[in-house]
Amino acid sequence: MGPQLTSALGYLFVIIAAIQVWLMLEVTGRQKPKFNPAKLSLLHRINGYLFVAIYLVMLVIMTRKVIQSNAPLDAKSIIHWLLAISLLPLLFVKILIVRFYPKAFNHVLPMGVSILVITMAFVTITGGYYFLKSLTGKYISSIDPSASYLDIDVGRELVIQKCNKCHDLTRVFTMVKTTEGWQETVNRMQERDPTWLASDQVEQIVYFLGERQNINKAEQVTPVQIETMLLTKCSKCHNLDRAFAQRRTGHEWKILVKRMSVRHRSWINDAEAQLIGDYLAKIYGTKADGEVTPAAAATTKPAAPPKPIDFTELFKKNGCVFCHGEDGAGVASGTPDWTDPEWQESRTDEQLIETITNGKDTRMPKFGTTLTADEIKAAVKFVRGFKSKE
Repeated sequence: MGPQLTSALGYLFVIIAAIQVWLMLEVTGRQKPKFNPAKLSLLHRINGYLFVAIYLVMLVIMTRKVIQSNAPLDAKSIIHWLLAISLLPLLFVKILIVRFYPKAFNHVLPMGVSILVITMAFVTITGGYYFLKSLTGKYISSIDPSASYLDIDVGRELVIQKCNKCHDLTRVFTMVKTTEGWQETVNRMQERDPTWLASDQVEQIVYFLGERQNINKAEQVTPVQIETMLLTKCSKCHNLDRAFAQRRTGHEWKILVKRMSVRHRSWINDAEAQLIGDYLAKIYGTKADGEVTPAAAATTKPAAPPKPIDFTELFKKNGCVFCHGEDGAGVASGTPDWTDPEWQESRTDEQLIETITNGKDTRMPKFGTTLTADEIKAAVKFVRGFKSKE
């Protein structure tokens, strides 16, 4: 059952609880009855059965979601669950009083009001949250992060929550794939553990990963993205400096990468092999007679003096932008606001270097093996640059 239906059921639940309190006031609170007391009592009983039925349905739905989700519950979900469970003893005692203990009947109205208050609280904390977030199209549920629409923020939360179980997020954010490539990869992850990834979650994850790179076909992959793909895929088994020092014809490079694709199908697919092979053939390929191509020859020229590092491109290339946002204010939950002067003052450069190098908890991946020391220093300078934009 989707969030729209469960939220609507919750609103109905609150309305029935309010009607129950009104009926009790009409029966017990007036000196002269305005309505027929017998009919009001009958209506109260029918309404009570409906209230209990909806409560049990919602309890089953919540229990199933908790069981099916391997993610830890956040504070909002824990409070929601505790409030829902607290209704159980109140309803049980209230029914006992009405049925078997008429001398305690004066406690029924206070208990009914308590049930109404708890009902409003536990429905509002989820149903109200869903309603407000749906107005902006940014609804995210930590228990069941599915939505009736594909949403970038939902996908981002799922990538952080689900993919981080097995992978360093640096690897996830630096991979370059078409949407079809991501679909193939995430489907393979789901097949390995179907209890961890639901089908709707796969759709949200693929949507986020595909949209963030906006690559719909191989021709749209930029050289920088191919280099990132090459570093991610080939460095798993090879020393790249040694590999690139070899001289092969363009055809030999393509055959070599194709052979790697066949040998490691789960790591590099045909589309990726094609892109990497074409790139290596162009940059490092030689002609059949051994003559080096202009592009390959250019790589043997003395290196130019290093230029100052502009971290802007690396900020996007390494996926930092998808959690921190282009304005540095943070778009993923738990991400700091770099434009906040208090946050800037509370962190030293050494602390920022430590966080970038070794990561922090499950949300900030480590970049010590991805970025050089100079690039990490440039990253700190980049972060500090937002201080002047406040």
